[in-house]
Amino acid sequence: MQLSIRHYAFPAVWLAVFATGVSLRHPVPQADAMAALSARIGEPADPAQPPPFLSNSPFPTSLTFAAPVPSELDQMMQVTSRDFLGGHGRFAAPGNAVRRQVQLRAINPRTADELAGAFRDVSFTLTDIRQGEAVPPLKVQRVPDDLGSKDGTSRKVLFITALLPVILEINQRVLGERDQLLYLKGKLDSGAGITPVERVWLEQLADRYDTPADNLEELVRRVDIVPPSMAIAQAGVESGWGTSFAARTGNALFGQIQAVGQHAVSVSWKPGAGMPQPFANIGEAAEAYVLNLDSHPAYAAFRTERAAMRRRGEPLEGFRLIGQLARYSELGQSYVQFVRQVMRENDMGDFDKAKLSSF
Repeated sequence: MQLSIRHYAFPAVWLAVFATGVSLRHPVPQADAMAALSARIGEPADPAQPPPFLSNSPFPTSLTFAAPVPSELDQMMQVTSRDFLGGHGRFAAPGNAVRRQVQLRAINPRTADELAGAFRDVSFTLTDIRQGEAVPPLKVQRVPDDLGSKDGTSRKVLFITALLPVILEINQRVLGERDQLLYLKGKLDSGAGITPVERVWLEQLADRYDTPADNLEELVRRVDIVPPSMAIAQAGVESGWGTSFAARTGNALFGQIQAVGQHAVSVSWKPGAGMPQPFANIGEAAEAYVLNLDSHPAYAAFRTERAAMRRRGEPLEGFRLIGQLARYSELGQSYVQFVRQVMRENDMGDFDKAKLSSF
């Protein structure tokens, strides 16, 4: 379901953010498969000489293995398990090699102390991440109900630690799709054409990002990541660091509102246009947030600036890109300045370089 632009922030959330404070200090020390495979052994034989098996030389001229050319029907039928893994539609990225996808282990802590214990069990600290350690692949399903009982600093540390691997997993999947999209675009630009399976995948991707499949330039502009620093800062601001009622009961962390009066999951508040959009878990909320930024017309400036940074070879920094999201809130530039303050005082830019661990 297409999510609409968020028009306001709930007063209780803003009070929670200001009550908590925005300052968080950390001691920071600063073989692609080929259609035909050829193997050559030894020196090439003189064509005038007898066949290798009659000569005194132990080296045959060459060995050549040729694969049969598949028909269009064969291409449609030869869909492996990889074609169904990691994608959102019927087909995942077929064809060329794709990025290795790290699978996260879901955890559902009942209390803030259980959440902190889960992080301790895998030695997951933000200090280590700032020093370049990989992020453990844990996927928190929901924020604990008692997260608000922790002091401001502890609350924010737990919230940031919980959100970081979730955002990284989504970005990892988006980058895999982007790689495949660029590969198919290269084939089409060269006049080589794409297979029926690749065409199905491309059309489903375009449908999800709400743009025509034949407008590949726009699709490439949309299929890209959201910097973790920006996503986590916005989630903290919008949900009072996970303490708002909508966040605790409906995983509504990003201030998204319903475009129509329907609930996808069961929550205590009535559905209706302008009401918070609930989600089954944090991962679904974060994925909807990323897709919203990547597809809604209100955020075209964000996508344009992100594409320009890509062309210039610059890292995608959340502190810069949040400047293009004044329309995310009715507060406009005041909202942008506040989110930037949260990002700066909590040193969130460090997380834009974070990578997932594969253990």
